[in-house]
Amino acid sequence: MAKLIWGIDPLAVSRLGRTAKKPPFTKKELARIGIPAHKIPRVQEELARLTADKTLTRKELGRLAEEISWLLL
Repeated sequence: MAKLIWGIDPLAVSRLGRTAKKPPFTKKELARIGIPAHKIPRVQEELARLTADKTLTRKELGRLAEEISWLLL
């Protein structure tokens, strides 16, 4: 039982039941920035989560997309 509890991603569990926000960038825009195709869905998820508070500009989100891409394995 403990392995199950420690194996669950708390961030994913906290998002259950929430509707997904629209990502601020399309797949084509992220590809144009230089994000690899296999990382685009995850980058879009993170950017959609970050745009929920509406304090970041589109330019800042573009820079964050590159940083998120570098952090993903």
